[in-house]
Amino acid sequence: MELSEVQRNWDNLGQNDPLWAICTENDRHGNQWDPDEFFATGREAVDEAVSDLVGLGIELPADGRALDFGCGFGRLTLALAEHLHEVVGIDIAPSMIAGADLHNQVGPRVTYQLNEGDDLAAFADDSFDLVLSIIVLQHIENRYKAAYLREFLRVLRPGGVAYVTIPSHPNLKTPLGIGFAVLPNRALNYYRKKRFGYDGLMELHGMRREEVEAVVRAAGGDVVDVRPDGSVGPAWHTNRYVIRAG
Repeated sequence: MELSEVQRNWDNLGQNDPLWAICTENDRHGNQWDPDEFFATGREAVDEAVSDLVGLGIELPADGRALDFGCGFGRLTLALAEHLHEVVGIDIAPSMIAGADLHNQVGPRVTYQLNEGDDLAAFADDSFDLVLSIIVLQHIENRYKAAYLREFLRVLRPGGVAYVTIPSHPNLKTPLGIGFAVLPNRALNYYRKKRFGYDGLMELHGMRREEVEAVVRAAGGDVVDVRPDGSVGPAWHTNRYVIRAG
């Protein structure tokens, strides 16, 4: 799926059921998320990420700058502002950026920008201490994952880190995982539209660990730590990567 189609789908989701599109709990479909509870999940996820980094001996500078890639309504962006001085959230969907702006209770330390291309051209080299992307990269094809990983390393300051989740491959021990393995996204998209009745599709694309590591090495980065991650659900084997810029 081209990025223009990804943008169209996520803009529709952002207009119709944005919080569920970001956190797809079955009982929250149809605008059933309580906003306070939704944003609390962001604080939990960011606190876990920061704890992971501390456990690896990585301390985020309190006066530092973070990029939240695929920010949606700012669920993680606002939480990051509790740990770093400045946070920029970017998303491909105009409706998501509009919603994030509306829910910005931090003020000018948090800003949001639309990012429509397969690069981060709006940002200079060496301009962030942290890039965070959780439950985002699975929705785009691997050519785009690779492009963004290279860009993450470009915009990170030397010694800065990217904390990202990327599914590797379907879990064949689950019925849904078998479906992901044998059915093309076109067929899955037909099911999704029938099942959920929305005009906005969430494709899922896995990228094997060896592919991720090869992209990072070629871009001059270092994979500091890889751990299994359950954020994409039991139908996928997913990894959480901590990547350090050179």
